[in-house]
Amino acid sequence: MSIRHLDWSPLDRESDPVYADPDVVAAAQKRYALIASTIDDATAKLQQIVSTNSDSLAGQYVSGLRSEASSLNDRLSKAAVRYHDVANEINKYEPDLEQGLTETAAALTDAEAAKSAQTKANGMPDPQKSSDGTTTPAEQQKATDKTKAQSGADANMAAAKTRLNNALDALNVAGKRFGDAVSARRYDDGLTDSYKDKLDAVMAKISQIFAIIGMILGALAILIPGVDVLVIAGVVAGAVTLIANIVLYHDGKGSVVDVILGAIGLGMAGLGAAFSLIAKGMSSIAKGAALAKGVGGVGGKDGIELVPLKPPGSITNFSRPFGPGNPRPGGPVPNYSRPFGPGNTPIKPAPVRPEPTPAPGPNAAADWKNLSDWFNNPATNWVLGKLGVITPDTGFWASAWAQLKGAGEIWSTLLTDPAKFGKDFASIITGLKGPLDLSAIMKAGGLGGISPLWFAWGGLNGAFGLGAGFVYTGGRLMGWIPAVNPPGQVAAS
Repeated sequence: MSIRHLDWSPLDRESDPVYADPDVVAAAQKRYALIASTIDDATAKLQQIVSTNSDSLAGQYVSGLRSEASSLNDRLSKAAVRYHDVANEINKYEPDLEQGLTETAAALTDAEAAKSAQTKANGMPDPQKSSDGTTTPAEQQKATDKTKAQSGADANMAAAKTRLNNALDALNVAGKRFGDAVSARRYDDGLTDSYKDKLDAVMAKISQIFAIIGMILGALAILIPGVDVLVIAGVVAGAVTLIANIVLYHDGKGSVVDVILGAIGLGMAGLGAAFSLIAKGMSSIAKGAALAKGVGGVGGKDGIELVPLKPPGSITNFSRPFGPGNPRPGGPVPNYSRPFGPGNTPIKPAPVRPEPTPAPGPNAAADWKNLSDWFNNPATNWVLGKLGVITPDTGFWASAWAQLKGAGEIWSTLLTDPAKFGKDFASIITGLKGPLDLSAIMKAGGLGGISPLWFAWGGLNGAFGLGAGFVYTGGRLMGWIPAVNPPGQVAAS
């Protein structure tokens, strides 16, 4: 930036046309020269190590030390060339910059003088006519003098602007020469960002963005549990983050722990899908067993024992009129038109059929519904069908709505039954909700409990989600946890 805070309006400029500070340029030249000198000293010392006789060095480290010193010496030597070139080219550019500053300042001085002359010329008197309407030679000379002064001032202003443009053109030529001399295209020293470096920068940003998205989705999956739309979004975010971290690690700019934990996370998602299918198979068997027993208000004839229309063993035929050979049950029809007495005994009242037994209440097995999982979505169901995996009866979006209502039921108990809410929410965070539900279904179907390994699996999922999903990822994003790389790789900043 220029340090000349002047009024450049005479040259039709709003500010200084030269954005350069000679002191800053000189300081940069000294800095580059110092860096180049420092590199030269370092390469000289490394060369001594490379060329040292083995007699002065002992131990198994000698060969490795020489190899590393030689490689580092080569890289530093290439870098030193660019720093020397930059320092030398700045030396060449500084006189041109000084000339440009001098010329532009002179152009401004000329323009100010021309502007003052224009003002003076414009203020000169115009010729006046005599009373008879004629112009005397003296008055005509006034007109000539004013026109000449105006033309001269205008010419001087044009010359000042031309001087400014010429100075700027010369300075631009010098700047282009300087830029071409130190262009990154002229060097192969590892100091210029390659396409791979730019790709790594993009991948680092993608990894950061999708790690944040994954944390948000993970938090939502805890607050709104069981909604597979959130789960599948989290899996996609984890996959994108893993790909970006693999690219970064391959290029020596990523953390091996990021890759390992990302791969474990996706692997556990895949195992979770497999275990979900197993659990659904077990739940389906339990539901079948419950329905066979007529429980839950949906089995057999709604769980109600039916009373036969005709008692077993009866030979009474109700399909034809009563008469000989088909007497009316209970004897003759009584005559109620005269008082009861001999020969007019009333029929004994028929026994009252007992009321049907009410249907049983809800049953975890019989009421279980096979909802779609996160992997049973419109984008993957065709592939799952080809693999022989049957899509659940309830569609993906209908299942999502049912899952969302289930999450709402959990939160509805926050104020009405805090103890129940705390228990349910704790089972979600610890990953035990799924095994608890499966255990209840199996017991309700009369098939006993489940293996304790289901609870171990759920607890492992919960611990990994909280540990890797929040503690580690959050720590990496905040910079509290550094990158972990094998020897020879550069840790990501």
